[in-house]
Amino acid sequence: MDKRMKIPKRMVRHMWNLIWICGLLIVCLTGCEKQKVEPSTESYDPYANAEEQTVVIQTIDLEAGTMSFIDIDDGKQYDLLYNNGVDVRNKYDEIMSGSMLAAGQIVDIVYNTQNQKLLEIRINPEAWEVREISGFTFDKANKQAEILNQYYKYTSDLVIVSNGELIGMNEVCKEDQVTARGYGGKLCSVTVDLGHGYVKLEDYDTYIGGMIEIGYDVIVPVTEDMLLTVREGEYKLKITKGEHSGYKNVVVTRDAECTVSLMELQIAPDPIGTLFFDVTPAEARVMIDGETIDTSQTIELTYGKHQIRVTADGYEKKEGYITVNAAYKIFTIELEGGEEDSTGNSSSGSTSSGNSGGTTESEGNTSQGNSDGNSTNEKQTTGNTVTIEKPVGAYCYVDGDLKGTVPCTFEKTVGSHVITFSMTGCLVKSYTITCQDNGKDDTYSFDALPTYESVLFEEE
Repeated sequence: MDKRMKIPKRMVRHMWNLIWICGLLIVCLTGCEKQKVEPSTESYDPYANAEEQTVVIQTIDLEAGTMSFIDIDDGKQYDLLYNNGVDVRNKYDEIMSGSMLAAGQIVDIVYNTQNQKLLEIRINPEAWEVREISGFTFDKANKQAEILNQYYKYTSDLVIVSNGELIGMNEVCKEDQVTARGYGGKLCSVTVDLGHGYVKLEDYDTYIGGMIEIGYDVIVPVTEDMLLTVREGEYKLKITKGEHSGYKNVVVTRDAECTVSLMELQIAPDPIGTLFFDVTPAEARVMIDGETIDTSQTIELTYGKHQIRVTADGYEKKEGYITVNAAYKIFTIELEGGEEDSTGNSSSGSTSSGNSGGTTESEGNTSQGNSDGNSTNEKQTTGNTVTIEKPVGAYCYVDGDLKGTVPCTFEKTVGSHVITFSMTGCLVKSYTITCQDNGKDDTYSFDALPTYESVLFEEE
């Protein structure tokens, strides 16, 4: 009997299952094998859709990788992408860093019209540039500006930049120092290099009527409630009145208000003497420094010389000067009877003093000039008015003089004026207006003043 080993059926089934599973794995592995990708034979040419333009840089944001430009010919705006691969060169065709570019510069750009990516930026070698211009103003009526005795036209797309931000034309003050750039006979951009801040004076009442100087640009009479627009920087403030003067260092920051107290410079009051006049005849009229006094009462006058004139009907007049140099004085004056000559003049006698020992110096009439030695130019009035309607509630200063709270109306005078607005909790803001003698009343409205809170929020 042939004895063969029998394989159990259960083991046979396991073997077939194993074979089936292995076959399935082989099929899956071969089916899931990745197909090879054939490399592309086409190369990218960024200049295939390139275009070149001469433009003014309007804004720069290197972190975001964007720049905006204004075409110098038609005012078209270009918003383009920037990266470190852009070829940036100066006007001598030398490589420079993109961080050295500034808003307001006139450049030639090459960019891809399909993806709006910049390829090249070069400072235009034919553009002109004038730096450190002081007293710059716009002739808005003729849309031109005077630069180095030459007039250049500008259009509504003129780029005006301060601190890297675009500003309006009326935000440029004559106190600013600017750089002007243009192409040919056209002004294309104005950059404010040194802006302006504000100086508010306190404790200066004894200098009212005198003069104040801050730097070389601000020389104005001292008035009440002054707010001066001054170019940013460090200055020595000088204030004078007559023989009195004082100095103080001030630091002016752009768009900020600096309050300066002149308490330590206050003019000490002159000493005062008490005077009594014994006049004959009793009805005589006594005038001191042009004002009639009541001789039945004592009067007070500051130390020094004062002009006196004594007249009475039927008596010769007396006029001259008295000197006040004591705390108390009695002046005895006696008019002599007589008639004036045909010219209306008579001889002036001496005025005798009482027991105080005072004397009167008879020097006759002398014309009195400006006691401070200063004169101011008369402003040409027009007979019309200027009305400021907004920002409502703000204090309105015109060339540093307070005109009231907006809305307010004041006399219209010919020329360029700086209008400054101030309000508690808000930033101070200035604008320049130009008034013409055209027989019309002018009305202006300006934007609301930005609050400190809004500025802090924007910075965050």
